[in-house]
Amino acid sequence: MRRRSWCSSWRTLKKQNMRISTRRRRYRTEVRMDNRAERLREWLSPEGAEHFDDIVLTRKLGASPNIYGIGRMYRDLAENAPARGLDSAELVARVKELSGFFGELRGESSHAILTAMRIMTKGLDAYASEPLERTREFLLKAHGNYEAMSAGWIEKIKEYGWNVLEDLSSMLVFDYSSTVNAMMETAAEHGKKMTVYVPESRALDGGRPFVVNALKLGHSPVFFPDAALAAFTRKADVAFIGAETFFPDGSAANTVGSDLVAILCARFGKPLYVPTAMIKVNMRGIEGRRKKELGRDLARYLAAAWPEEMRAATDFCCPDLAIVGPAEITGYITELGVIPPAAMFGMSLRYIAKIEGEGE
Repeated sequence: MRRRSWCSSWRTLKKQNMRISTRRRRYRTEVRMDNRAERLREWLSPEGAEHFDDIVLTRKLGASPNIYGIGRMYRDLAENAPARGLDSAELVARVKELSGFFGELRGESSHAILTAMRIMTKGLDAYASEPLERTREFLLKAHGNYEAMSAGWIEKIKEYGWNVLEDLSSMLVFDYSSTVNAMMETAAEHGKKMTVYVPESRALDGGRPFVVNALKLGHSPVFFPDAALAAFTRKADVAFIGAETFFPDGSAANTVGSDLVAILCARFGKPLYVPTAMIKVNMRGIEGRRKKELGRDLARYLAAAWPEEMRAATDFCCPDLAIVGPAEITGYITELGVIPPAAMFGMSLRYIAKIEGEGE
């Protein structure tokens, strides 16, 4: 059955690196890593290991926080290489193995992570035979450049997002995303306090972080179960979803439930925007490759208190991501501007050419 294939794909991907069980109570996640994951974690300082755990234990959601953590781990490896007695070849090998691990773990669901790792490590192989100090300097500079660049993207997204929000009084935000969170930030920075409708996004507990940040920013959050989406979509002036990745045809892949938001926005005539950095574009679609369907078994998450025999006899497989088509999206709010989905193909080609050094 199709539902089984979702969970089969997820289990195949995850069991290479860890075994996961999730308890519904307090949304705690317990992870037992295999030897490979434990070995990689031991390469890191306590601070670096925290970033490792943030991703593996899904304590930090979304591609952008995961990219930030991976970059911090690259920096950690470089800074601590002399104390660990590494030479350049060993440092390069560790960075590449760490990249491979997170590429397998997160790359299929979020192509941006693969692109960001490629940007931060581009040219690294040439330093394997260089003196260690030169290799460390290369890595630290590459990481610093990427962080500065990504901070600039967020500022432009906030600038263009404010143009969308300026005359509105309420928004609906679905499933935590740093770029969607930036919409709340830009409103607050311009002195506008808004009503923020927040579905729980139960599949990942992705609504709660929005509530925390909305309160800090002085907004008025309204938190509700996903089943009430229709009632609150009617009330919102605008809706925002993030994108784990998006495609040149203007469609976006995001946490399951995003498709429901899109359908309801279309039903009630509400604009739906996707704030995202262009780095999240996935160009594999123009090669004829389709995104794999990934899912997860939510048994322990949804039914922790059920009798074991009842839980074992019930199918809890759920897709990870939903595809929202270009016809359902008003526009993408990116560092390059507010772009209609129909224009994303040309913009994506030019963007990829630029970051790969083929453009101007």
